[in-house]
Amino acid sequence: MIGLVNRSRTALTALSLVSVLALGACSGDDPEPKFAEPSPSRSLPSSPSTTAVSGPVEPTMPAEAKGTDAAAAEAFVRFYWEMVNYAQATGDLDGLRGLAGPECKPCVSGIRGLERLVERKADVHGGEYDVSDISSAFFDNGGRITVRYKLASSRQVISYPSGKPSTYPAKQVDAMSLLRKDEGRWALEYWGEDPSKR
Repeated sequence: MIGLVNRSRTALTALSLVSVLALGACSGDDPEPKFAEPSPSRSLPSSPSTTAVSGPVEPTMPAEAKGTDAAAAEAFVRFYWEMVNYAQATGDLDGLRGLAGPECKPCVSGIRGLERLVERKADVHGGEYDVSDISSAFFDNGGRITVRYKLASSRQVISYPSGKPSTYPAKQVDAMSLLRKDEGRWALEYWGEDPSKR
């Protein structure tokens, strides 16, 4: 989930791509992804609540994201980042886990980072992700697609019950996602900083 710069490889740290992913993901100097919530300030719950309360509502995959054409792939990427925002806000990672394959190392790292934030009872301010300027191109005989986009994140502050808070500035990065067809739908196999934009 998550974020998005793979610090050990320039793959935005799973879900932190923008804000902590260098805005989010993994950057070469920080192996632990950091994530932000869409709300101004709230602590991540230690476990998802089953009672009705006001707050973030889990996004539903839009009809536009279902299917295997280019428009569906682009809608799927937007939905993925909506799920990252939801996971950061609630600590509920189940929906996010189902959007990527095990080969998506930035995705796995991002989810691990979110799990650590929940375990450490982090209080997260800001850092919501927004996708814009999206385009795509098929490859691998149409079985896979590259989706390129701008990924922006607001300023993010992560505080823990003990220790100094970490602050990450608002950022925008040129990002890309690789998707593969999987039983009539798209599955994420990679996301990170777009190397063609460096």
